[in-house]
Amino acid sequence: MSVRVTARDLDSRKADHLRLAAGDGVEHTASSGLEHVRLRHRALPERSLHDVSLRTQLLGRTLQAPLVISAMTGGTDAAGDVNRQLMRAAAEHGIALVLGSGRKLLEDHETLRTYRPEGEERPPLLLANLGAAQIKGRDGGWRAEEVVDLLDADGLSIHLNPLQEAVQPEGEPDFEGVLDGIAAAVARLGGRPVVVKEVGFGLDFDDVAMLRQAGVQAIDVAGAGGTNWALIEGLRDERAGAVAAAFADWGAPTVQAIADARTAGGGLPIIASGGLRDGVDAAKCLALGATAAGMARPFLVAAQADRATEAVGAVVEQLRIATWLAGAPSAQELSGVHLR
Repeated sequence: MSVRVTARDLDSRKADHLRLAAGDGVEHTASSGLEHVRLRHRALPERSLHDVSLRTQLLGRTLQAPLVISAMTGGTDAAGDVNRQLMRAAAEHGIALVLGSGRKLLEDHETLRTYRPEGEERPPLLLANLGAAQIKGRDGGWRAEEVVDLLDADGLSIHLNPLQEAVQPEGEPDFEGVLDGIAAAVARLGGRPVVVKEVGFGLDFDDVAMLRQAGVQAIDVAGAGGTNWALIEGLRDERAGAVAAAFADWGAPTVQAIADARTAGGGLPIIASGGLRDGVDAAKCLALGATAAGMARPFLVAAQADRATEAVGAVVEQLRIATWLAGAPSAQELSGVHLR
């Protein structure tokens, strides 16, 4: 039996998510696998650090670095403060930003300011965001178009969170028809890009192949090793906690998810996220075959401390140095030859 979720319930849930995601006890007990990946160290890079280019093409847009601020929040006053910080950081450093789930925005257009705070410059790539529950069914394509138009976004990111929905007491764990909804969103958006991502448990080989057939323009593997949304739901509600504990190490580690996506994606751009913490992790993912690297929690913590721009700048500089030290002339040219 489905549970009717009121606007007040949704506000409370979003506030809980924002608070808990930045706290302790919400990360996978198993790792992303990135600690086992080693970049080569070239003591003779034979070029200036300042000549190393991070410029990258992603979904038809030019980014100054192959970085994505992954989806976090929207729809509450606290979310507005965070998104102002993130928007400013993404614009200043020329990277991509994925806004939080637009479910609340579709129900209440007055919350627009919490997603797109007034007066902030637009980043070079801005994606709206909806979940599986909003994208399935006859109206999924219409919802996709509406949320992209309301946010004046360049495209849409669709997040898949079956484990979170199953654990969450008020969740909606009915995924029948989600793939058809994704295909309908791709068709409805008429060339504006659609990205599909997990929320931190990885995309399986077969899932990637199905998404490619549905016509998505990129995938975000969002592997296991970072924030675990089952554990977050377990902290929100003791009923969920008893179930969530068994899934503390569930999912495909990020390194494995990247490999699966390369095999099954048929050349689809890959955004690698899930447990990345710095620019060195980003460089590792690029060398493994990703087009860009996504992070959420490190930037959320920084935004709450009013230092998101500085945090993004540090990651950009770490990525530049790692690319240089590995012997690559640019981030786009990082590959397996730069791994030990």
